[in-house]
Amino acid sequence: MTVINLLAAEGKNGLWLPADINEVYWSSIAFFIVAALLVKFGKAPVLKYYANRTAAVEQQLGDAAQARAEAEAERDRIKAALADSDSEAARIIEESRQSADRLRDDIAARTADDIAALRERAAGDLLTTQNQANADLAGEVSRLALGATEQYVGSALDAPAQQRLIDDYIRQVGSQN
Repeated sequence: MTVINLLAAEGKNGLWLPADINEVYWSSIAFFIVAALLVKFGKAPVLKYYANRTAAVEQQLGDAAQARAEAEAERDRIKAALADSDSEAARIIEESRQSADRLRDDIAARTADDIAALRERAAGDLLTTQNQANADLAGEVSRLALGATEQYVGSALDAPAQQRLIDDYIRQVGSQN
């Protein structure tokens, strides 16, 4: 039998080997050659890939740990700020109350001052109005008295007496100026 006949032989070889034994030998040799070549030339790139992948995972884990630490620090800072915000809110409310009290007191003082000023002005206006009314009343009484006097004098005095009274009045007015 030649090699070609051996390689081309067909038929079962037994229970455990479903094909020709030569086919099993050559397939095994080809497999081991390919496996040896893969180990020789593929081992370094595969090891390099897994080393890089391990380094990348370690880097990601380190970054994640750092990010977690930063997040926890930020969380603690926010919690502290929230605690401070409650005291700050209480302080602002207290300042607002004090400002409102001061404003209420200022408004009450200004209102009292305004009321006092209005009362003084009203008293002054009342006095002025009273003086004006008295002056108006005195003027009206003087006018009425003058009219009554003129009528009385006109009917009771004769022409020479009236002339004498007019002259006296003119002299009196002239001496005052």
